[in-house]
Amino acid sequence: MLSKIKSHLKDADKTYFEHQKFALKVSWKCLCSSFTALIHSICPALFEYTTSSKIKEMHRDLEPIYEMRKRKHNIQD
Repeated sequence: MLSKIKSHLKDADKTYFEHQKFALKVSWKCLCSSFTALIHSICPALFEYTTSSKIKEMHRDLEPIYEMRKRKHNIQD
């Protein structure tokens, strides 16, 4: 397991704590987006575009990871 962790961190070009910070940030954004989507489902006038905006933001933040996966697995667009 340790070798798999080290390999992943090397591929991500992050230290353990850099990776942890990034993953926790993504997790928090997902949790908040889930909450705003739930509230929006009950009252559509609230958080009209919050969840979709956060999803777009997360997609942009995760773009380097998509590129890393493509390189690692030789995936073409």
